[in-house]
Amino acid sequence: MLDAEPWIRSFPATALPATPWRILFFPHSGGSAGSYQELAARLARTARTACVQYPGRAERGREPLFTDVHILADQVAEALAPVRGDGPLVLFGHSLGAAVAYEVARRMPDQRRLVLVASGHPAPSRIRLPALVGEGSGDPDGPLVELIGSLGGADARLLDHPVLRQMFLPVIRGDLLAHSRYRPEAGSTIDCPVVALTGTTDPLTTPLDVRAWERHTSSALRVHELPGGHFFTNERAEDVADILRSVMTNERALDAHR
Repeated sequence: MLDAEPWIRSFPATALPATPWRILFFPHSGGSAGSYQELAARLARTARTACVQYPGRAERGREPLFTDVHILADQVAEALAPVRGDGPLVLFGHSLGAAVAYEVARRMPDQRRLVLVASGHPAPSRIRLPALVGEGSGDPDGPLVELIGSLGGADARLLDHPVLRQMFLPVIRGDLLAHSRYRPEAGSTIDCPVVALTGTTDPLTTPLDVRAWERHTSSALRVHELPGGHFFTNERAEDVADILRSVMTNERALDAHR
């Protein structure tokens, strides 16, 4: 099992998984474990599923938001330590979550049974976040609301509800600020396969950004382009699930690159 409260929230299994694999989801900016329930349900027959729960949201809403991706990765890696050896593990991160998942992978002592799935995120060496999410803006909400609306996704709908909007904006602003400050260690790599997913019309990544993940792994890189924008994971949820199933049921292909 992947169970390390409060950092990791396991999703209930509806059936005995067909493989020994486990999937740990890392949410996007403003996201929470609940954001990945639907995708986890699609994969319940293939693997055990869980999600990292960042502080400052859901049941951890009274805790301060995180401010440093590296410190966050230290904390998640420490929480994972007791369950690391329980079976092969997919770290699936979308957007901000891909950066956190990459840093957690770097902290794993044995990466031979690990796969990083980096979704909707450029390679760490090519991160470029819009300046409007940075500090010092005279109108902190206006540019942020515009960015969220332009990217779409389920979170954008929260802006239509005044109470939810008031709760949501500080969380996503904090996450985006932490993301904008993130810089990988120079020359950092991981020793496990990377599967990079990108939306064909995602304004935050380019094909070159995604293929640059090959600089950050000493193993194999696979790239999948799916129709859609930044939140293609919502629009193409079953396609994403199919890719994850193929990763877990085609372990020999991954082993060939190790």
